[in-house]
Amino acid sequence: MLNNPSHLIPSIPVLDGNSVTFAAWRSRLLDVLALMNVLDIVNKSLLRPSDTKDKDNKASGRSPDQKGFNPEDFAADWDALSDIARSTIKLTLSVDLAIRYADVKPVSKLFSTIVDAYEKNTRARRVQLEDNFWLARHDPNVPIAKWIARIRKAASDLNTAKIAPADQQVCDRLLRGLDDSWKTIRDHLVYSPKEVSLDDAIGALEAHELSTTPPVDQFGLETDASASAAVVCCACSNAKSIQQRCWDSIGTYM
Repeated sequence: MLNNPSHLIPSIPVLDGNSVTFAAWRSRLLDVLALMNVLDIVNKSLLRPSDTKDKDNKASGRSPDQKGFNPEDFAADWDALSDIARSTIKLTLSVDLAIRYADVKPVSKLFSTIVDAYEKNTRARRVQLEDNFWLARHDPNVPIAKWIARIRKAASDLNTAKIAPADQQVCDRLLRGLDDSWKTIRDHLVYSPKEVSLDDAIGALEAHELSTTPPVDQFGLETDASASAAVVCCACSNAKSIQQRCWDSIGTYM
């Protein structure tokens, strides 16, 4: 007997081209197809019978009665269930994917085509995620907070692929990916006799950035050494004062 799947479809994550949702989509979809009693059609364990009325052919595999098929019209019932299963799968796809796979038949081919594509994409994505983490390089022209956030996000993305690095690996990548302009603090942390934790490394990098950043004045501008120099008389170069004789000689000052 075919179970109505309409109330179960919303429980299946929509497959939208994001490999992250693929595993959950496949797992939940297979559960729903099993409850519908059509999973063996989708996975090709119950093949479409011939159109003949030969009883031996009908008796092969599962009994038609076990599937709720009409023994008098076995092939037609199989086709109907296959179409229902196919429509169910398409309802779990995003609009773009539903259009892309609109003409793929039968349901077993539709399901295998989607799975093959996503498993291939999953492998490619895993390689890309690993490269994003292990090959990342620090840009010294941006705040260190962005580098820290980049490494943390790359580690989090690896976690979605179930290959998350340990905190110490994240710490090592954070430090070893630093630009050479950060060599002093990098070497201090990397070659420290005591193992440096991820939190300690982040704190040290942020403190180093603060100590090497020029101070900011009340208007939000970096203070320049020339701008902070003492007032100098333009005539005699005497700092911190404007001599009366200079005023008399030039009539003005800078």
